Amino acid sequence: MMDERLKNRLRRANLRATPHRIRILSLLEQEARPLSHLEILQSVTEFRLDRVTLYRILASLTEAGIVHQVQGTDGIWRFCAHDETDNQCPGGHPHLLCEKCGMMMCLNHTRMQHVDVPEDFEVHHKQLIIVGLCAKCRK
Repeated sequence: MMDERLKNRLRRANLRATPHRIRILSLLEQEARPLSHLEILQSVTEFRLDRVTLYRILASLTEAGIVHQVQGTDGIWRFCAHDETDNQCPGGHPHLLCEKCGMMMCLNHTRMQHVDVPEDFEVHHKQLIIVGLCAKCRK
């Protein structure tokens, strides 16, 4: 049942519903937090997936607006599926980053403050990262 929903979501975004795209989108939805390339590769073990293919899949999902990406202060890009009915995303919410373990979380229900920019400037992306220690690392 979930596969059919994901297939339809990919098709609505004009993407082919390949097994790799379905699996990666499913993983990102299940985790509900931004994952790095390495975390995704380590989680998708049921089929061979090379780094280049993963980069291409994530780029297509991001370009289609199904996934958003955020770069932490550690320089690592992370990817997260978002609610397709949320027109504020991507970049509509801040993220938490644990400076010890690198875990990142979306603060989906916290909207970022509006920032006035010059009329002739076109905004493509915005991000706010709050750095600290997660509950697990604080112990």
